[in-house]
Amino acid sequence: MRPLLFLFLCLAILLAACGGSKANSDPGVLIEPAQAPFGGKPAQSSAPIVAPTEGPTTAPGAPTAGKWIEVDVTRYRVRLMDGSQIVRTIEPVAVGAQVDTGAYESTQTGLFHVYNKIAGLQYDPPYKTYISDWVGFDSARANGFHSFLEDEKGNIVNPGTGRISNGCIRTGDAAAIFAFAEVGMPVFVHA
Repeated sequence: MRPLLFLFLCLAILLAACGGSKANSDPGVLIEPAQAPFGGKPAQSSAPIVAPTEGPTTAPGAPTAGKWIEVDVTRYRVRLMDGSQIVRTIEPVAVGAQVDTGAYESTQTGLFHVYNKIAGLQYDPPYKTYISDWVGFDSARANGFHSFLEDEKGNIVNPGTGRISNGCIRTGDAAAIFAFAEVGMPVFVHA
């Protein structure tokens, strides 16, 4: 019985470790709606938006048809794609301090799919912070896209970018990703 209890405690600690958020349907991490709604979208971002001028992704495994999202963990950028056409580039973004370690708090590379979306401001209890416009894509690590870290009123309190998150992709324009994303849509993460 003791080994089973030990495994349960280890699993509970791991499930509480992601710096982004997790879907309400997963009992490991609870995301509670903010007490006072924030209108469903974060304030207009001051993060730079780069016009889609670069060529399409040629990394092996990248989708070539339909709408999909690309995350480049080396260039700290997200591109919203339609086939091989870049619809929009959002940069810089924050990615995991760990990349491809296999750890729960790592941003893993590979092909994922959007598994859920949660609009508006939500409280992330393990980190005592708020995030908005969640788009989950790596359910094994509870990683997804979301806003920069916010306070209970939706004001950005940490606009940091680079390799700083606990696996999630933080951005100053989570609303654009939220509006573009559809459940089931491919998300291709690469270095």
